[in-house]
Order: sequence, then structure tokens, then C-alpha cells
Amino acid sequence: MAPLVDQALYDGDPAALRALDNRVLLRKAGSSIQRIKVWSEDGVILYSDDARLLGRTYPLDPDDREVLEHGGVDSDISDLSKSENVLDRDLGESLEVYVGEKDTNGRPILVETYFDVEGLHADEAALIRRIVPVVLAALLVLGLLLVPLAYTLASRVARYERERQAMIRLAVEASSAERRRVAGELHDGVIQDLAGVGYALTALDAQIAGLANTDPGGSPPIGALRATLRTAQRLVHDDVLALRELTGMQYAADSGAADPAAALRVIVDGLRDEGAAVDMVVEDLPPLPAAHRAALIRVGREALRNAAKHAPGAKVRLTLGTEADTAFVAVTDDGPGFDPASALGPVDGHIGLALLADAAEGVGGRLDLRSRPGKGTTVKLSVPVPPQLAQSGGGATAADHVTTPAASTTPATPTADATETATAG
Repeated sequence: MAPLVDQALYDGDPAALRALDNRVLLRKAGSSIQRIKVWSEDGVILYSDDARLLGRTYPLDPDDREVLEHGGVDSDISDLSKSENVLDRDLGESLEVYVGEKDTNGRPILVETYFDVEGLHADEAALIRRIVPVVLAALLVLGLLLVPLAYTLASRVARYERERQAMIRLAVEASSAERRRVAGELHDGVIQDLAGVGYALTALDAQIAGLANTDPGGSPPIGALRATLRTAQRLVHDDVLALRELTGMQYAADSGAADPAAALRVIVDGLRDEGAAVDMVVEDLPPLPAAHRAALIRVGREALRNAAKHAPGAKVRLTLGTEADTAFVAVTDDGPGFDPASALGPVDGHIGLALLADAAEGVGGRLDLRSRPGKGTTVKLSVPVPPQLAQSGGGATAADHVTTPAASTTPATPTADATETATAG
């Protein structure tokens, strides 16, 4: 409107009025606009689509004058009782919108537009009908996207919680089993031996006392006394070794920082001190998680221990190394062997592999047992090497790639056609 408000309109030029009429007709077509007025700063109606209002003067409300002088927009429901709306009463209730502008000469003008309230409500309803379905559809799509995601996250959290509870349960069970095993070994081994030492010393004391009472001036039987003392000395020596293994190697197997090669070498050295023929071959080892290292130590320790216990005098070989994407520990002996069918059951069998099978399963490993009566035994644990650790390069320990054979011993390995196999993991 403003570009058509010039001096000619102020002067009432019919051509200027027709130009505004044409503009207003185009603007009102198909809209809810009922009337348009243009006011001067003096309150004179310079233009209206109702010619009866041209040239009339009415006082402007303070709000309307504020818009006229400073620009902006103001709106209100029409007050049909006002004198300026006398000729607009036939329009009914309307929404009056005032916009402040400048004419072609820079003078302030006020453009007033009347909108049909019912038409505005209809437009509002039409907008709602167009917008609400889009919004609801967007929310539905968002919900459909979020529900699977929330379900996946909830399932993952629940799975992690179950795994955490299972790990705690396994840790408690393993700790309880280890305590029972240590208690059993102490009860059946060390305690019995120490009790025997006590009896031997008591007998020795009785022998000395008897000799002193019967023949105060005679010489005691030195050979018998020394034999009794050697028996006590041997029992004490064996018990010291057993306690050293139970304490030192128990810590090594259960500590996260344990080096499998170093920990198992301590056991091998102890067995050699007792006269066992044990070879140890250590190859390059990749970096392994603490649980995997502990499993290798535990299985190697138990297998060595049981080979020494159940195959005395046999040739034993321990191998620590890698195959493809796994690390392994294997203990082989050429002893009497046994039936492996009973070793992996719920009852502790020939070498108690039930607990070792649980240890292998706990780290996702594989426990293989090959044996046959009279054909020797092989126990092998293979644990997976995590890809991210394998790609990080070597991880060999200080004792890696070292072969430490016993003097002039070569262990016999059971042939494939003379073995039976039990596997867990």
C-alpha cells in the first residue's frame, strides 16, 4: 500500500484512488480481509475500500498512534461502538490489524486491515489439519526409531548385568573351590607329614630315654637314631616345598600381572629339585589379558603337579607358545596314563580336570586331554588371543623363546593312534 500513498492521494486524485482500489481488490481476493483503511498522522482516512469513509477524521488511540509514529504492528478485536466503526457494523466482529509505514514522501501513515474472525478460525483449523498430521507422523516415526533403540540398549544393559553377575558367581565359586583344594592338600599332605614328624620325634625321644635308663654308660644305636632323624628331615623338607608352592605359586596364578613363563618355571624348578625329569619349552607369547595368563598358569601348574604325583619317574615336557590366533600351554608325560572319560565329569577324577575345564570355559578357551592306560598323558589349554592385542605387536616376556631342558631327558609324546581324547571348553 505504502508505495501508492503519494501527494496525489492526499489531494483526493481519482487516479490515485483507483490505483489503490486495484491493489486492494487483488489483495482481498480469496482472503478473509473485510476492509482496508489508510490513515494520515492527523487521523484523516486517506483511503478506504468503502468510499463513504474517505476524508473523515477520527481520533487515534494511543496504541495506534504509537504504531504510526514508531512502526511495528498492533492488533485488537474491533469495537463496533466507536465512531470510526459506525459504517463497519455490518461486518460483524473483526480483527483489526494496524501496521506503521511511510508514504512516498516519508510521512508516517497507518494501514488498518479488518480480518473476518470466523475466516481466521477457519484458516486456523485448516492449518491445524495440515500441520498436526505431519507432527504426529513425525512423532510416530521418531517413536518407532527410538523404541528399538531403547529396547536394544535395555537388552544390552541387562545382558551386561547378567554377565557381571555370572562373573562374580564364577569368581566366588572358583575362590571357594581353590580354598577347598588348598585345605585338602594341607590336610592330606602337610598336616599328615607334620604329624608324622611329631611321632618320629616322639619315638626318637623315647629311644634315647630308654637307652639312658637301661644302659646309662652304653653307646646309643647311632644308625637307628640317624634313620629316624633323616625321616623327619625328609618330611620337613617336603612340607616346606609344598607350602612354598601353595603360597608363592598360588599368588602367581591368581595375580593379574603374573608372567606365565616365570610362574611355571618356578614349578618346574621345584619338580627338578625333587628329582623329576622335566623339560620346559617357551615360545613367543603375544600380550594376553590377566584372566588368560592366570588360566595358563593354573592349568600348567595343575598338569605338572599331577604328572609328578600320578606318573613318578616319567619324562615330562611343558610347552608354552602360540598356534594361529591362540596361546597354549601343554604338559605331556610318558607315564602310565588313565581313562580320560572320567576325568572331566562332576567328580574329581584322575587329575581333577573338572575345575580346569571350568577355568578354560571362563576365558573362552579349550581344554584338551589325551590319554590311555599305559600310553602317557597330554593336557593342553588353548586360549584365544584378542585381535586388538594381537595387532599391537609382540608381548613376549623376559623368559620367552628360551628352552630349558632337563639334563639328558627327552620326553616321549603319545602317538595319535595310541590315545583317547577328552575335550572341554
